Amino acid sequence: MAVRPAATRVLDRRGQLLDRLSDAIAETGIEGVSIRDLAARANVSIGTVQYHFATKTDLLVCAWHHAQTNLRVRQGGIAELGPREQLIGRIEALLPPSPEDRLSRLALAMSTRATHDRRIAELHSEHRRESEVIFARLLARTNRGRLAESRDAAAELLALLDGLSMAVLTGPTRVSPDRARRIARDWIRAWLAG
Repeated sequence: MAVRPAATRVLDRRGQLLDRLSDAIAETGIEGVSIRDLAARANVSIGTVQYHFATKTDLLVCAWHHAQTNLRVRQGGIAELGPREQLIGRIEALLPPSPEDRLSRLALAMSTRATHDRRIAELHSEHRRESEVIFARLLARTNRGRLAESRDAAAELLALLDGLSMAVLTGPTRVSPDRARRIARDWIRAWLAG
């Protein structure tokens, strides 16, 4: 039996803690999570959690990056598609596949946290700028006649996706995942036709 290097074990433990943190945030929200709760969920000591994350803010920043990594995995292979398919694929990846989706619940909790946590707000703003640039580029490529509108349209589309995601997560009987996708696709059809 091969022994894994210590660095690999540390990364595995860190990943395990971030997975348990994602579970906890999805279930109770960020405010309901403590170092003690995370240690219990991961079946490790409080000291182990503190070894990997010095403060709750450090923990949340790492959770943000962990969520972004998982989102990129969800979007895997999209970059090789044509502009229209990329646009639809990115929309599909951002909308919750179910009201219980852990990644979507984590993203919503982190967005809410950004309203009063400077470090999370900076991460959120940076991610929004990057997403807006990507969507603006794709929108321009799918309808070259509307190039001048693409930046504002990207901001509008992202706001629509935020609202649809929140509706799916908080009121799935009102807005189901299928209904959210239909609404987003209708927006895309209108953009393409305009």
